[in-house]
Amino acid sequence: MRNFGFLAASVLFFAWALPATADEQVTPLAVSGDWMAAAHSDSITDPPDVCMAMEPSAKFFIRVDNTDIEFRLANDSWSLPAGVTGTLEVDVNGKKYPLDITSNTSTMVSATVGQDVFLKIVGDMNKASSMSVIAGSAAPVQVPLDGSNTVMNAFLTCANIHAPSQGGGTNPFQSSAASGD
Repeated sequence: MRNFGFLAASVLFFAWALPATADEQVTPLAVSGDWMAAAHSDSITDPPDVCMAMEPSAKFFIRVDNTDIEFRLANDSWSLPAGVTGTLEVDVNGKKYPLDITSNTSTMVSATVGQDVFLKIVGDMNKASSMSVIAGSAAPVQVPLDGSNTVMNAFLTCANIHAPSQGGGTNPFQSSAASGD
């Protein structure tokens, strides 16, 4: 298993867009193989408001909040201007998913996806040992999927997303109003 400190630091790096308060919590949910899942909440008593799954060596990250599911890819050598357009292509299990970039920082791109596409990608991740992610015309980034099944189960449960073949369950700490029930 990779150094847990490195994983925790990586989660905090990717959670940069969250508002900071004195009571906020980032709680590790699962660590398996090369992957980690975590949940953010405003306080220790609040339900998660952001769920994250990541593979830190590839700087690949999946983030869900109450409105969006995002795939993110970072590269410290990038120097991107604001408003980048293009695609983030996920190639897994012989299928290619071109995702429109919806936001970026100087070193990271984000693509927001619908739950139907997200669940297809997760299903293909379950059947593969690795995937590649390509931002625009950059070289493909190889993302190992060792441990992703366990982590994705925790991530889906945190996000209250029910995937027929993936598992995941209801989050007993998330209110019915927040889950849309």
